[in-house]
Amino acid sequence: MVGLLAFGGLLLFLDQWTQCLAEVYATEHQLRCGPLLRIPCVMNTRKLDGAGRTRTMLLVTWVVAFVCGVVLYNSGAWFHTRGALFGLGLALGGAAGNLLDLFRRRSIVDFIELGWWPVFNLADVGIVAGLVLAFWPRR
Repeated sequence: MVGLLAFGGLLLFLDQWTQCLAEVYATEHQLRCGPLLRIPCVMNTRKLDGAGRTRTMLLVTWVVAFVCGVVLYNSGAWFHTRGALFGLGLALGGAAGNLLDLFRRRSIVDFIELGWWPVFNLADVGIVAGLVLAFWPRR
């Protein structure tokens, strides 16, 4: 269980750190890294209906997901391999990073653009990759 918190905390730190770097270096100029990868700084400020209530519900949803992960781990049914704990930690850390952005900035900072895909950040990568790892079938 300590690994879950460590992986989640590490992703949360990396997500916030890279967002700060993107805000400093890519706000006025779009950085290019090869032919496919661009680093723009995009503030995702989609309006949330009832913004205060929506943020509260997102926080409650994150807490419920965390509690469900702990319960499933303790029941012996799920998340007993290192890969599964690593994935669950990444997913929860990524979700916490996006929640932190919503509470601090009232927007999410996205900065990775691949051209054909919408702009995203490390928290989004952690959520998707983490859930795939956490629920990948193991024998």
